[in-house]
Amino acid sequence: MSEAHTPPDEEVTLEQWSSELLDLCDDFCQFSQECAFLFDAFAAVAKEPECITEDTSEGIRHINFWLKYQVIGYREKINRLHNIWGVFKRKQ
Repeated sequence: MSEAHTPPDEEVTLEQWSSELLDLCDDFCQFSQECAFLFDAFAAVAKEPECITEDTSEGIRHINFWLKYQVIGYREKINRLHNIWGVFKRKQ
């Protein structure tokens, strides 16, 4: 996932905001493709529960942890861009 380009307390230009929004869209597109792959894998494993070993279970827990924090990261980035957009709108 791309990191924010500007610190939150710095004045952000519309061009910087637009760039960050496009980066976020690109990152989310990649993330959604990774999620689709993982969900297909989870569905395949669920069809054959006898294949779920301790290692498989541990892997699923790690993936769930990763997914949770990816979603939190996206929410924070969206909220930040939304707040900056509000500043732009008030300045108009």
